[in-house]
Amino acid sequence: MYRPLNRRTERTTGIVGTWVLVMSLNLGCFSERSVRLDPQEAVRLAPGDRGEADGVSTREWLRRTHEQLAPLLPTASAEPLLTEQLSNGDGQAADVFGHFGIERRSLQSIIKNFRGLLYSGQAASRDYYVERQAPPWPGFEDIWIPISLVIDEELALSGRIGYARDEQGNIIDADCIVILPGMFGDHGVKRSVDLAIPLRESGFHVLHLEVRGHGQTERRYPRMYHCFGVVETDDLMQVCDWLEAQPHIRRTGLIAYCWNANIALLSAWFDGRRADDGLISKALLPYLPTYNPERRRFSAGVIAFSPVVRWEDLMDELDRPRSRIAHPIFAAIQDTVRDRMVRKGYPDPDGNLRRLVRLEYEGYNLDLPNADRESYPFLRLMPYHGEPAGDKLDRARMPVLIVHGADDPLVPVQDVADMVAGVQNPKVAAVVLPSGGHVGFAGYARQYYLSLITNFFDPQTGPAAALTSPALAETRKHPDERPVSLAGPTR
Repeated sequence: MYRPLNRRTERTTGIVGTWVLVMSLNLGCFSERSVRLDPQEAVRLAPGDRGEADGVSTREWLRRTHEQLAPLLPTASAEPLLTEQLSNGDGQAADVFGHFGIERRSLQSIIKNFRGLLYSGQAASRDYYVERQAPPWPGFEDIWIPISLVIDEELALSGRIGYARDEQGNIIDADCIVILPGMFGDHGVKRSVDLAIPLRESGFHVLHLEVRGHGQTERRYPRMYHCFGVVETDDLMQVCDWLEAQPHIRRTGLIAYCWNANIALLSAWFDGRRADDGLISKALLPYLPTYNPERRRFSAGVIAFSPVVRWEDLMDELDRPRSRIAHPIFAAIQDTVRDRMVRKGYPDPDGNLRRLVRLEYEGYNLDLPNADRESYPFLRLMPYHGEPAGDKLDRARMPVLIVHGADDPLVPVQDVADMVAGVQNPKVAAVVLPSGGHVGFAGYARQYYLSLITNFFDPQTGPAAALTSPALAETRKHPDERPVSLAGPTR
């Protein structure tokens, strides 16, 4: 049974925690690490466990898939929770913290959540590849994807693409999976290359994308400020269209992490939104030119790892300086915010995320007052102090999978349960794993992690198995070619 700590115990725990943190930092325990993912270790579902065309329940697919993949997870004191288990059945979230025996106030404690902090730290990059190129990836090439703008400026997004090939080295017809790193991440993030290479070897084309304000896109277009999801969501629609217009690319799918996982979820909503959606300010509509309800984007599906679902609450937490001892994750985010402010030459750089958002919107020079505040309803995934978020995920038309760790020290898992409990759309599913911290799932359970992803996007057994991209339905790029099996080896 839990007993409140007295002051002496709290003081002792704080001293021990400080010592553990200092020693761990000196030993490099929390430094970014590469996790080798072997495609040969991925457990693939049998052909009989396939989806059932448009309208398939992603939730049912997840139940069947997780049942087969669960033995790949490390032994834990509590079982993972799937979509329906995150709700009490009446639209109210279940007590997820209670299920896993976790306290919200202890999520950033080096003593009580060492494992969550460890996986988070090992998955996070502190290097930036803006002024310099990231190291090359085997089998990938750098490309630029053009973006049409309503303002009189040029923009292209930096990407690294790897094409799946057959035994003879020929590019095959396959789906293309787009990967977005975390906030201000770039092609140098080890987590990205660790996943991209085995996905390509598994028979998928893979594009790693640097959105506005990230990596080489930032270097080439420093005036294209980051809007934290509004214009970036519209950009992703154009990236999808561009990819599906290329030879050998069938459908597209999307994988994203942290804040960019928010953008992935917004993309799922944006694809199926109503033209008159009240969450989009009329002043913003001119900057969002891609609306087309007849065209489906990212129809192969979307996976969001560790989305920051209550980002406005996070901004509240970052309004004041945070200690590396008491709140190491908040302090790390403030470092990222401060680095961005320094790079852009903003006055008095600090770790205030709310201020950074405002400065970025001012830099982008949207032709409307209070552009950042105008954008909040668009960006919001959960209500905030009575301000609505709408039914965004109920508008998703493609399979959507949310993956979260119970010990995520940045985004409390209960917040994710609160969001999922209110979603009625059977195409949206979620799994909460006992550990993995914030986006550290490869370090926690690499075989489960890779198996879940490859099965989700499998064109024969994934939840989008019978869906085809609009581009492929309208015009077959290679009408005389027999589609090449994705099961063949690649180079």
